Amino acid sequence: MLQYIGRRVLQFIPVFFGVTLILFFITTILPGDPIKMRAGEKSMSPAVYQQLRHDYGFDQPWYKQYINYLEALAHGDLGTSISTGRPVNEIIAESYPYTVELAFAAIVIEIIVGVGVGIVAAVKRYSVWDVMATLSTSILVALPVFWLGIMLQYIFGIWLKGATNGNFYLPVSGASGDGFSSFAHLILPAITLASVSTAYAARIMRSQLLEVNNQDYIRTAHAKGLSPSGVLRKHALKNALIPVVTFIGLDLGAMLSGAVLTETVFNWPGIGFTIARAAFALDYPVVFGGTVIVLFAVMFINLLVDISYAFLDPRIRYGGGSAGE
Repeated sequence: MLQYIGRRVLQFIPVFFGVTLILFFITTILPGDPIKMRAGEKSMSPAVYQQLRHDYGFDQPWYKQYINYLEALAHGDLGTSISTGRPVNEIIAESYPYTVELAFAAIVIEIIVGVGVGIVAAVKRYSVWDVMATLSTSILVALPVFWLGIMLQYIFGIWLKGATNGNFYLPVSGASGDGFSSFAHLILPAITLASVSTAYAARIMRSQLLEVNNQDYIRTAHAKGLSPSGVLRKHALKNALIPVVTFIGLDLGAMLSGAVLTETVFNWPGIGFTIARAAFALDYPVVFGGTVIVLFAVMFINLLVDISYAFLDPRIRYGGGSAGE
């Protein structure tokens, strides 16, 4: 297992260099000048303009900028925002906890509702519960996330507020308090972010459980007199969960990279919203810094997903030259 983890960590190195190199190269071909964007309509003398370009390293070739960035990154320095003049470390430290909070809340919904609905649909195959699950997941998959978020804002923030004289409604924008927000502000963004993924998780869980139930060892377990719940819990569920765990793990990595649409609709101050605003302002240090943090988070989650396979299926073993790879 340790050898496998070591090899996976080594595989992260080319991924990191590939992503960051592509990102730096793209900035060289994009139109616009971040220094002029910072000045806005204010006039800027040529001397000040050249000094700012020198301070941010824009007067050097892109590969030299990339080397300088790696050197600073090795010391934990993500640079300084062009728009605000604040350290990027501080900006990310303020915004990323909101994304983590939103992502884990959405994943909890996805696991409880998605996996639960998928199990019920498989166990009650062709029943009214199965039909309702199939219909509801089909609708959720077809709905655009931003449209669903706007509808939830209208229903729970405007319509119910007026219908109940303000006694029952949910916050529709922003996050309350410092650091982690209150539970009420989290509900609608988490439901919106989890909606499509929950539908896919339910479908995958249903199809995998039906496939596993047709295996010989499941029929043998039934023939030995085990109860249906015992067969489901001890034999079928673990093997059926492997593709679901893969999907949920990758989905968590995607959520930790910042749900731009959801965070924008709900004005949620997460990393996705921060990177999107920085991109529009050509604030490259914030874009680079946010991307690096997101990249490390996604690679770490993918590693945890791979390790979880060995605990779900005893046949999978990680080691030198084993079939588990």
